[in-house]
Amino acid sequence: MRITMGCRRSHLLLLILVLVFAGGHSQAQRAGCKNVHYDLVFILDTSSSVGKEDFEKVRQWVSNLVDTFEIGPDRTRVGVVRYSGKPYTEFDLGRYQTHEDVKEAARNIKYYGGNTNTGDALRYITTYSFSEEAGGRPRERAIKKVVILLTDGRSQDLVLEPATAAHKAGIRIFAVGVGEALKEELDEIASEPKSAHVFHVSDYNAIDKIRGILRRRLCENVLCPNVKVEGDRFSHKNGEKDEIPGFDLMELFNIQNVIGGKEAGIQSSYVRLGTFPIVQRTGDIFPQGLPDEYAFVTTFRFRKASRREDWYIWQIIDKYGIPQVSLRLDGENKALEYSSVGVTKDAVRASFRSGKVSELFDRNWHKIALSVQAKTVSLYIDCKLVMTVPIEERENIDIQGKTVIGKRLYDSVPVDFDLQRIVIYCDSRHAQLETCCDIPGGPCVVTVVTEPPPLLPTPSAGEVRGTEKATLNCSHCPFGEKGDIGLPGPAGPKVSALITCRVAPLYWTPAVGAVYGFHSFI
Repeated sequence: MRITMGCRRSHLLLLILVLVFAGGHSQAQRAGCKNVHYDLVFILDTSSSVGKEDFEKVRQWVSNLVDTFEIGPDRTRVGVVRYSGKPYTEFDLGRYQTHEDVKEAARNIKYYGGNTNTGDALRYITTYSFSEEAGGRPRERAIKKVVILLTDGRSQDLVLEPATAAHKAGIRIFAVGVGEALKEELDEIASEPKSAHVFHVSDYNAIDKIRGILRRRLCENVLCPNVKVEGDRFSHKNGEKDEIPGFDLMELFNIQNVIGGKEAGIQSSYVRLGTFPIVQRTGDIFPQGLPDEYAFVTTFRFRKASRREDWYIWQIIDKYGIPQVSLRLDGENKALEYSSVGVTKDAVRASFRSGKVSELFDRNWHKIALSVQAKTVSLYIDCKLVMTVPIEERENIDIQGKTVIGKRLYDSVPVDFDLQRIVIYCDSRHAQLETCCDIPGGPCVVTVVTEPPPLLPTPSAGEVRGTEKATLNCSHCPFGEKGDIGLPGPAGPKVSALITCRVAPLYWTPAVGAVYGFHSFI
């Protein structure tokens, strides 16, 4: 008992000494959406098409949206520019410094009516609204320059050139269209990627419904870099390339020595880990932390020695080794656990155990996708929803420590496993949108499109065929049946098929008017 009490006193004394000598440096450096501050300017269409009744809804919308920011001279500053024929400053960025003052000013924005010269308004905010004269902080790189533009009609001047100038000046623009606002024009105004910066609602009654998602998108697109995606990565794509906000950890960790492994001739390149630690400073990987909601996606497989290990496939720790975010794989109990630092608790957890989770621990390739939302965490395994569990409120992470890939729970030794891909999307929905075309035998439902042959002057019935579409499940692709013999006709060119999974191409043969079947290489 005396020995125990002596040890406790020694530990207490050591903790006190650490806190005394660390001084102010012991404070956590939290980073995330709650800690991102902006110079935020609203550009509001006050043309005649809006009307006084609907503009009252605009005033309330601005007031409600302001409520979601931390307002202050050293935090977020808010300004408003209204425009019709000409732009006018309703109030500058530096004028109001509290929530109450900004909301009161928003409720009293003037409405005049007139034309819709959106291009002039964009020029105005680029040259004036973010300047020091207007209360902006152009010299502070940590302060993000953001515009939220709201319009309900087509501009009577050109918008592309002034919008491009604003983008080059480092201004991120979100374009919100109401009613008859043109999508093409909103795309010209908004920042990249367009899918994250353009919103459209049917009328002014609906604008408050997008307030929450607009606030999240604002944080996601300011806080996150872009990840390149292409081909059949998402179920709504058809071989297209795109960039969406996120973190490609394979790229950010600069993992080298990629082994070009193959399985059945189709497996992508992967990294064989376990011989050395994969560690980076968190501030280098997530310099502004993680968004409030995100999707974690990885494609991996166990090796023989690691199937029974208890380990973290991904973990962020602070400088004292305290976990901030972890994804744990418990080989002994065949379980998966997501944990994060909590607001009211040291840690909050979401645990998953089921027959489907147990399948992760064989030696086949699998894809884990976690959709981390404000109150729930959803687990997808091999593109199928396993379960959704509740989670308590999470705190922003401390970015002063390390981020690790593949370490054992009890001694931090690197774990042997094969890793094909590991990425964090700053939109939690992408956990559900991911396809499994990158794992052998995985479900891969895509759309196959074949182009018709060129029309000849006197086409036969076998030649005049439109674009064909078929839904394929690449894990169960049988041999197709030979088509019926068509009417005889002149020989035509063979046309290649645009196919976003690994199947043999379809061939169109005008001479016999038939489409021949396909078979899977998986």
